[in-house]
Amino acid sequence: MRPIAVVVLIVAAVNAVAFRLEFAGSWKFWALLGLPYAALAAWALWSLWDSGTLLDVLKPRWGDFSMGFLTAALLLGATWTARSLIVPAGSERHLWFLRLYAQVGDADAVQRSLALTVVLLGIALAEELTWRGFVLPAAETRFGTRTGWVVAALAYAAAHLPSVLSLADPIAGPNPLLLLAALGAGLVWTFTAKMTRRLPPVIVSHLAFAYFSVVQFRWPGM
Repeated sequence: MRPIAVVVLIVAAVNAVAFRLEFAGSWKFWALLGLPYAALAAWALWSLWDSGTLLDVLKPRWGDFSMGFLTAALLLGATWTARSLIVPAGSERHLWFLRLYAQVGDADAVQRSLALTVVLLGIALAEELTWRGFVLPAAETRFGTRTGWVVAALAYAAAHLPSVLSLADPIAGPNPLLLLAALGAGLVWTFTAKMTRRLPPVIVSHLAFAYFSVVQFRWPGM
């Protein structure tokens, strides 16, 4: 349980700081988010290597890309539907959405910049190595395979709780969007990793979801 708690606390601290408005759209945001995750991903890789499961978990197989893109498409569709219901255009809650995208910065700049695209995808990769490559096995060892994946998914969501305040809008108030996305996507990715016992399908899904959420699927007018 202690390794899981350590990861949750580190990521929670990162989310509390990195998503503050003063770092919105700057290189500091990407650095504050990316560097701790790089360290956690290295820890996860070492743990997989030490347990002798590194190649089994990361070796790609036929169908991984199809499964990854399918789950990403389903998540993107669910996200778009949820946006319409939770953040209707013209309401004060629409400001939550604007605040979240302000943190990332100019989506066109991300699309045009190879460096920013690599950083974005690198963070998504590091998240999967950390949460599904390290936290999930640790949770299953502690709580069993039936309950462990749920614990791992909830831990992933819990680590995003500080973003509710760090992404808050002065008018709309505390911002739950990143937390809700982490809960929904975390359940899908963790269950997929539990069923396949491997990471490539969820890595592909997370990379596609992160990229198209940031670059392509923007609110009209943004």
